Amino acid sequence: MKKHPGYTGSITDIAGIKVGHYTDTRNGTGCTVVLSDEPATAGIEVRGAAPGSRETELLHPLAAAQWVNGIMLTGGSVFGLDAPGGVIRYLEENGVGLQFGRVRIPLVPAAVVFDLSFISSDVRPTAENGYAAAAAAQQQFERGSVGVGTGCTVGKTLGAGRSVKGGVGTCSVRLTDVSKVGALVAVNAIGDVVDPADGVPIAAPLDETGHAYRSTIDILLSEPPKPRSFFRNTVIGVIATDAKLDKIGASRLAIAAQDGIALAVRPAHTQNDGDTVFALATGKHGGPANLDALHAAALQAMSGAVIDAVLSATSLGGVKAVRDLPMGGQLMERWNG
Repeated sequence: MKKHPGYTGSITDIAGIKVGHYTDTRNGTGCTVVLSDEPATAGIEVRGAAPGSRETELLHPLAAAQWVNGIMLTGGSVFGLDAPGGVIRYLEENGVGLQFGRVRIPLVPAAVVFDLSFISSDVRPTAENGYAAAAAAQQQFERGSVGVGTGCTVGKTLGAGRSVKGGVGTCSVRLTDVSKVGALVAVNAIGDVVDPADGVPIAAPLDETGHAYRSTIDILLSEPPKPRSFFRNTVIGVIATDAKLDKIGASRLAIAAQDGIALAVRPAHTQNDGDTVFALATGKHGGPANLDALHAAALQAMSGAVIDAVLSATSLGGVKAVRDLPMGGQLMERWNG
């Protein structure tokens, strides 16, 4: 699918980055892994109040580990945190990881989305599924209702029956010094996905007719839904660059990418969100990094990836994708030119 000018490309435009999916459409779940051919400096920014994650403390700038081998994004909520174990096993078998004597220990932080109520609550990504995703990792990969995006939905304030299908999206930006920034994101937000330029909704709760959108912010202000006891909404992603950054620089890149989520998802970072962004810096671009330019690129790449996720999605589990809605054709044409 063609993308809006300025929102093109893929996270794998960053040399050495690969992406692999495991997809279970029958049960509405899956997982996605982002692997780096060589160890990458990593950072993290968490803005959601209800994150689910694994091995994220090692990304703190004061932690001893200076790099990671990949990032896992998985469905299944906390149960899906078994999936990274399969990635770790795959990498160990291929001689990847931190050397300790005769043992290699791969470093693969992870975050989850809540998709248990989408189709099946009993089937969650396993270590075997994570292994399959890692084995499938390559430069070319699918977008939309695949991998961690399989059970994702957006615009959920009026219930599942009036939500819109979410998914996995990607985008990249090339800077004037020819360094690059790329994003991959799983969009499972309670809020609307909008065009950052003018706020026009691309995916939002459907009205009673199913032919128009309502504003999540207006709903929250005028007729807020009952409080929920457990989080069901999350935008998780990876921002990657070939610039050379230390752990603090990588964390600040993740902060900028979170701003990109806030531009395209309204509202973002709510009480029931687990919004988490990982950053990877491969350092393959040898020149000095222009940090402000990198942050601007991260913002644009992430907001573009969010929009790509919902426009690439396909209908599943009784939830319609943008492309299958009465106004979908017009929205697709607007964004894809």
